[in-house]
Amino acid sequence: MNKTFLILALSATITASCSKTEKQNAADSETSLVQEAQILKCENGSTLTAIYFAEGDMVAVRIKKDQEAEQKLSAKGTNPNGDPYFRNSTYTWELLEDGKAGRLTHKGGSNCIYR
Repeated sequence: MNKTFLILALSATITASCSKTEKQNAADSETSLVQEAQILKCENGSTLTAIYFAEGDMVAVRIKKDQEAEQKLSAKGTNPNGDPYFRNSTYTWELLEDGKAGRLTHKGGSNCIYR
């Protein structure tokens, strides 16, 4: 009788522990996928704020140049030097070798290096 009770209690414990469902949202338990804002300056005095964040399996960047509206640029690949670049219909942001500075190019062709 004791063996039957022990087996029954053990089976009930295993069943209860294996059927527990996770109530916590996976997004809540992940580390933040948004980096701190980087404030960079161009030689001409212009200021750029860059915030990198996860966009699916890729990285994207939100930039704010001086008083302009914030722009979201999506990853598009790497340049011939292997540095990543991001683009939308107005701007291209190309990271430089140090991983912080970058070149911002406007669709009109003007560009500036921000450090």
